Amino acid sequence: MVLAGAAAWTHGREQMSADSSEMTKSSDDPGHAITQGAKANAAGLLLRLAARAAFLFMAARLFGPRAYGNFVLSVAVIELCVSVGSLGVKKTLFPLLDRAEVDGKRPLVHVVIDAAVMIGIASVALAAMISALGFLLAPPDVAVALALIAPMIACQALIDLAVAAVRWRGRVRYEIIGRSVLEPWILASCATGAVLAGLESSGLAIGYWCGTLSALAYACWGIAREFPKPLSRSYSFDYRGAKQLLAMAPGNSSNDLLNALYYRIDIYIVGIVLGPVPTGIYGLARQLTTPIRQVRQSFDSLLVPGIARIIDQCGVPQTTLALSSSIRQILALQLPMLVAALAIGQPLLQLLGPGFEAGYHVLIILCAAEILQSAMGLGDLVFVYRKPGLGLAITLVSVATSAVLAIFLMPRFGITGAALASFAAYCVRSVLRVAALRWQFRLTLPLASVAVPSVAAGLAIVPALLIASPLMALGAALLVYAIVLKAGLAATGQTLQLAGFDREYLSRLDSPT
Repeated sequence: MVLAGAAAWTHGREQMSADSSEMTKSSDDPGHAITQGAKANAAGLLLRLAARAAFLFMAARLFGPRAYGNFVLSVAVIELCVSVGSLGVKKTLFPLLDRAEVDGKRPLVHVVIDAAVMIGIASVALAAMISALGFLLAPPDVAVALALIAPMIACQALIDLAVAAVRWRGRVRYEIIGRSVLEPWILASCATGAVLAGLESSGLAIGYWCGTLSALAYACWGIAREFPKPLSRSYSFDYRGAKQLLAMAPGNSSNDLLNALYYRIDIYIVGIVLGPVPTGIYGLARQLTTPIRQVRQSFDSLLVPGIARIIDQCGVPQTTLALSSSIRQILALQLPMLVAALAIGQPLLQLLGPGFEAGYHVLIILCAAEILQSAMGLGDLVFVYRKPGLGLAITLVSVATSAVLAIFLMPRFGITGAALASFAAYCVRSVLRVAALRWQFRLTLPLASVAVPSVAAGLAIVPALLIASPLMALGAALLVYAIVLKAGLAATGQTLQLAGFDREYLSRLDSPT
């Protein structure tokens, strides 16, 4: 594992050192920069996939469904707290830095330090509260697991702040290497080392601490490098800037909180209703769907500020081309993962340990749900920058849908019922999102932008299900997908290139005519 991690690190460094992995604020071709940045992030995705596979195999084999279920439930609670403790800085830091740069009265890094102070205070308070509540309300083994990793709320929130700051500078390497190499590989390595040292009961928590702290240290080093002469002036806390951050925080933090709850409410309900062993099986299947979401996240580092700039300069209706081309490209990368899950999901789960094969149907349903949300969810960026309250209401309805359906379906269908509830909630959110974009912003995302990848995936499912050999089924299905996708794009005149971000497009939209 150490050798594999070293190889991944070397490859990541070489990939990130290329000029294409960076986008400066003055780029003449934002669409090209976003694509190149996504390619760099995709390299990080491959590294993260390898690390996740190593961690899941280690966790399943060494700890089993019960201990892994307690860890999954604890991490889900921690991540929910991070969405509050980070004060929404993943989105709100950008305008604050823009204003500080124009004003020129204060070093930019001081704006970041202000946010770090506020995040630290909020996160420490949350960690103390969640630890106390855990011992009062949760079963003893869950409470102990939660208390062991609760201090990492502050560190995870500060990682969000640090990577947002360097992303504002147009740098994605710190997020990729920190999140995709250091954090997962060190987590897996240290958790394994803890077991070998006889610390089985706290091995997963030790790994989580080590992985989080390494990613935080690297992200902070990125700030020191990318914000020159950070200590050129004496630092003093800016109460005016803090008020601006706090003014933007409630709407976006509430939206982040509901989104985090939306993504994890199934884990909470499974843990409460069915117990740790089903939670471990469900959580493992859910973890295997994470690469689908990470395809979308590989674009977010540069796509989010690009969309924000179009909205700010040209208005919401003019984001149609950028959103449509982005959705098509992301969907074209995600759908083969669903096809692969159909072909090899069952033997993969069996390989991870006894009992985990019961999560096969959960895996397929959640793969489809992740694709629906992460690709089509790009429209949420419009709500973030124009109507955060509307996005909040849509998310709240979706959370309620997931909770109600899970409670109704789980007694009959178990963990598969929880997965079906999540999928139904994602469908409800997608319908409400499309309706709101059309009604509130006159923004229509053409179905033609997703038709070709969807048809290709539909045809590829046939060999994935009919061929007995998993590897042959996988190869045949991916071949069918590639052939149909290429033919469909050629027949419709579409491409997988991003459009709508170039300077000429923006100039044309800004013109009076």
